[in-house]
Amino acid sequence: MDHIPVLKEKVINNLSVKDGGVFVDCTAGRGGHLGAILEAVRNITVIGIDRDPLNAEYLRKKFSPENVKIVDTDYKNVDDVLAFFNIKKADGFVFDLGFSSVHVDNPERGFSFTREGPLDMRYDTRQELTAEAVVNDYTGHDLAKIIKNYGEESFYRAIVRNITEQRKKGRITSTLELRDIIHKSIPARVSRQLKIDPATKTFQALRIEVNGELDSLETGVEKAIDLMNPGGRICVISFHSLEDRIVKNIFKRHVDPCVCPKGLARCLCGMVPDLRFPVKNPLIADDFEVKLNNRARSAKLRVAEKIR
Repeated sequence: MDHIPVLKEKVINNLSVKDGGVFVDCTAGRGGHLGAILEAVRNITVIGIDRDPLNAEYLRKKFSPENVKIVDTDYKNVDDVLAFFNIKKADGFVFDLGFSSVHVDNPERGFSFTREGPLDMRYDTRQELTAEAVVNDYTGHDLAKIIKNYGEESFYRAIVRNITEQRKKGRITSTLELRDIIHKSIPARVSRQLKIDPATKTFQALRIEVNGELDSLETGVEKAIDLMNPGGRICVISFHSLEDRIVKNIFKRHVDPCVCPKGLARCLCGMVPDLRFPVKNPLIADDFEVKLNNRARSAKLRVAEKIR
């Protein structure tokens, strides 16, 4: 099953796609948002970025016009991508931070805990670090920190304790093996009350660590803001609180950059905003979209506009 882009209509309506503009889909995936941008206005340049070389190859075949440029790299390198095409500024950026359904649907990629596969979880299969290396080679302390902070998992101690015990018998190499360790680490009474699989948070944490997702997000969004023309907009879709908190805080720093102590009659630091919120609160999927695509249930879209 191909990837279904979430909040597609809301992204296009808030991106303010205009004739002759340059727009960057920083997480192009299978081309859902990229294709929607092209449909909105034909006379534009669209750059699609994706870390997965297989996705990039797919996109090059799917979108052949000269005004579409596809690059397989981490979106934290968006400044280098624009420079390569001699583009100084863009008019809009899209970040869809969820991983593609093609990753989950292929057990060989190691993202899914429902089918047997290697513990991989790399978006870019050319990189060395895999989930197997994290699970087997990281210290218990570091592994606990990752599962606690990136997964926000309450039972991280028990999970790491059981992983460590299993490592004494041999390397943990498969998704189902790890899933079973996680399942037995969480009390049955708690598991029965969960709305998600008990392995979800730990797998999320490992995926974030393997791909350096939060560092890329911080760097990529900051660079995108710097590379936007006045009037340009940035749309970021997040799927969990860690991502959303980072995006929210970045936007707030640019909307209200004043660092003066509270209580001063006027600002003395001289910091002036370069973003505004055209939509104050994050946008979410309606019931109809959630019924069509259950993945949309946790999606939040934040929008900001460059003002100088």
